[in-house]
Amino acid sequence: MEQTQLNLGCGSKQLEGFVNIDKRASVDPDLCCDIATGGLPYEDNTVDMVMAYDFLEHIHPDKVIFVIEEIHRVLKPGGIFQHHTPSTDGRGAWQDPTHRSFWNFNSWNYFTEDIWREEIGTSAKFEIIELGDILTSTVHQIIHTYGKFRKVVVS
Repeated sequence: MEQTQLNLGCGSKQLEGFVNIDKRASVDPDLCCDIATGGLPYEDNTVDMVMAYDFLEHIHPDKVIFVIEEIHRVLKPGGIFQHHTPSTDGRGAWQDPTHRSFWNFNSWNYFTEDIWREEIGTSAKFEIIELGDILTSTVHQIIHTYGKFRKVVVS
């Protein structure tokens, strides 16, 4: 059985075996759509894995919760969400003028811990499989927060 795997904000980094999604037609994605405004065009609980490498920081702060909830909505129960996102603990989060939202290790409390989820009123909940920081460029002092999460079904 073939899995449905999404690569959000693929740009030129299109992955084999994934539906490569980007809002820019110029990068010739498999699916051209703006997730922040229209959501993901998939039914609930139909996607096995979502990858978001260097994607979330480009989402406007007013749309961040919506985008994470969309990822959660389309994932199958137990589905996997992976991300690499420039951390505010390094320069990478701040250097790019197209970055709109800012993330670090602690940002994920809001999508994994009930007390923090309630603070922002999100329906998305994930279980942490892996979560950490990695120095991705010593020259530019760029740190990425990486995470691998499993969808938790919230009743």
